Amino acid sequence: MSNQNKVAVIGAGVSGLCTAYWLQKNGFEVQVFEKTDHAGGVIVSEREKGFLIDMGPNSTLETSEVLKALVEELGLGSQKVYANEASNKRYIVKNGTLMAIPMSLVSFLKTSLFSWRAKLRLLQEPFLKPTLGDDIALADFVHHRLGREFLDYAINPFVAGVYAGDPRALSTAAGFPKLYALEKNYGSLIRGAIMGARERKKRKEVAKDRARMFSFLDGMQTFTDALLEQVGSIEYNTTVSALRRKNGGFELDVEQQGNKQTLEFGLAVCCVPTHALASLLSEIAPQATEPLADVSYPPVTVVYTAFKAADIQRKLDGFGFLIPEVEKRQILGSIWSSVIFPNRAPEGYVAFTSFVGGTRQPENALLPEEQLKSLVLSELKSLVGISGEPVLIRTKTWQKAIPQYKVGYKKVQALFDKLEAQHPGLHFAGNYRRGISVGDSVLSAHETVERILRQ
Repeated sequence: MSNQNKVAVIGAGVSGLCTAYWLQKNGFEVQVFEKTDHAGGVIVSEREKGFLIDMGPNSTLETSEVLKALVEELGLGSQKVYANEASNKRYIVKNGTLMAIPMSLVSFLKTSLFSWRAKLRLLQEPFLKPTLGDDIALADFVHHRLGREFLDYAINPFVAGVYAGDPRALSTAAGFPKLYALEKNYGSLIRGAIMGARERKKRKEVAKDRARMFSFLDGMQTFTDALLEQVGSIEYNTTVSALRRKNGGFELDVEQQGNKQTLEFGLAVCCVPTHALASLLSEIAPQATEPLADVSYPPVTVVYTAFKAADIQRKLDGFGFLIPEVEKRQILGSIWSSVIFPNRAPEGYVAFTSFVGGTRQPENALLPEEQLKSLVLSELKSLVGISGEPVLIRTKTWQKAIPQYKVGYKKVQALFDKLEAQHPGLHFAGNYRRGISVGDSVLSAHETVERILRQ
């Protein structure tokens, strides 16, 4: 096989595995390099004492035909489970109380989550002038279009739940492109939501707020394990320290357990986080080092707790709750894992997955384990009402959890396009490219493979 058909895939997270899988299907000889001893990146599912624990993403959304088809192609259709209807109900903490997010016009009019002033303020939205400039912080965008209360009690907790981020820093255009496009294309979020639904139907896309949430009978790692089985061998505990052009292709400096070697490939696909990319590209693209190294990844700790159902004082009838920053709590939110999907906990028990840290309180994510456990238990007991002690408690700290698409991030996204144009055969895929979700990472890999096939 010619050197041009040899591909190095650097990083075995979900994007790297998808990239390798699709390239192999199309006749390429693929070698995957992974710095750790685990494929799948932050997707980690474990069983303990009859509980199924996801220490990374707990689900994904069926937003694209690409993802849907891939799941079926991997033979996982029978293992896919959709979220229970009970999990459609979601809560926001206000004044120390869990309040349901209104899901209909009637419930919106009745809710005390938002004041009448805030509700009436919404009626102005279709008549407001567009925000100025091509890049604006999400907080400024939402404050202008929807008002302060919706920023504080809807968008702020939502951003903490998705990005573990701060709407005052995140870019509307880069981090929430569909929201940004509603104003840009229709002049209004409300008008755009109505008219945009028709266009999505034509494109066979599903809006994230309407897409069905799913996981697998044995957790999200089922997906990456199935990809891994198809991809085959991976070079684990292997660092790719440098990448250079050579003979129309690429030369990689690779180190595995103290053994160093230089390997040649026709194509290279980088699927590692931007902070790792910064050093990897230092020789071939030194101008990219600083902007890539500057991308922020705040730490997040996942704290999984399980209790006897009899010890829970309130009905667990939803997905969980998110906490606005103005509430001044010590966690970002908690999902009711045993409610969302079946068989996550033994009969008579319930489980919570809580999130600590992020941009809001990075220091909390890095607390000693016992302090972390105590902090989360204190918040859960206060907000949910728990009389007993946990029967199981597990923690996992992600030191660099989620890339923050801050104001100016469009330049970082454009940098990848520029590098691919300047260095034919060099490609990028990952959650830093088109979105941070599992589904977005899959689509990033798919788009990258499509570009390779076109070339």
